[in-house]
Amino acid sequence: MATTPQRRRYDKGERRHKHVGRGAAAEIVFVPGQPKMWIGRCPRTLTSDDNERLINEALSDEDDDRETTFPSRLYAVHDGVIYEGRTTDRGHSYHGFPYHGKLGKRMIARLKALAIQQGCGDKFDAWVKRHIEIQGR
Repeated sequence: MATTPQRRRYDKGERRHKHVGRGAAAEIVFVPGQPKMWIGRCPRTLTSDDNERLINEALSDEDDDRETTFPSRLYAVHDGVIYEGRTTDRGHSYHGFPYHGKLGKRMIARLKALAIQQGCGDKFDAWVKRHIEIQGR
């Protein structure tokens, strides 16, 4: 008897406003005086329904070497932007934000396929070029 996988929930977080931008585009903001610290800000136009959909469409990180039954990080694409979701309660819910940093070639290829399906491959390529450091696998 097949069971339906449990839907993931989006966790906005109490009084968590640092990941909400002011404009209609996702952005990465660097902390003044600390060039390695960044904050991913979602576009104001992203709805709670969008957040739920993204968390449930997200791909798990294949290289998560932790010994758990849930992924610690998920990745999704919306309007060409890569979003990362991190679990807040052992895989039942995730908090997401635009991502800047390192990703493996395999994950980028999987995300690129999603971007092409969504019709935003060029925007995706621009985001990767500007915000992603490509790793080995």
